[in-house]
Amino acid sequence: MKWMANIVMERRARALFLRVSPHLPAAGTIADVGSGTGHNAEQIRHRTALIVNEYDVADLHWAGPGPTLMPHESVPAHDHCFASLLLLFVLQYPESVSRLLLEARRVTQGSVIVVQSTYAGALGLLVLRIREFVWGQLAFQLAALMRLIRYDYCPLRPYRFLLDENYSKSFVRPGLPSVRFVNRGGQA
Repeated sequence: MKWMANIVMERRARALFLRVSPHLPAAGTIADVGSGTGHNAEQIRHRTALIVNEYDVADLHWAGPGPTLMPHESVPAHDHCFASLLLLFVLQYPESVSRLLLEARRVTQGSVIVVQSTYAGALGLLVLRIREFVWGQLAFQLAALMRLIRYDYCPLRPYRFLLDENYSKSFVRPGLPSVRFVNRGGQA
């Protein structure tokens, strides 16, 4: 059963890599904030020359070296030390998205790359809530049951669901970093 879960996560990470790879810097160190299982960072490490530092609020990794824990949504890194920063399906979780993006600006020289699930309409919200449950809380419980992770409390509780029509506009404000929103088709 563990091998099957790993295959699913590796396949998902490969597809996500294809979406973000055109936006990654050619060289340097990047941050993966909200690194989760570590599969996305591992794909980048295997397919590029980039160094990937992982950060998360909980250690849920079962691939790669694992994250540095982030106290209070604060990235424990020096100012402007990363060539780029990834936020892959993360914006629904922090209490304050603006605070997280300000942290991203502080530690990043380049752009912040965001991939995020959004919705349009009531049916879209229902589908997104189901998807969030399956890839969040249910996946966490299955990983814990299979002993892929050691954790008692599931930190994957969304604060918000983002509307398709305005999510990118709501994060483009003075003081926030240059953000590249990668849509479903892979364009910025």
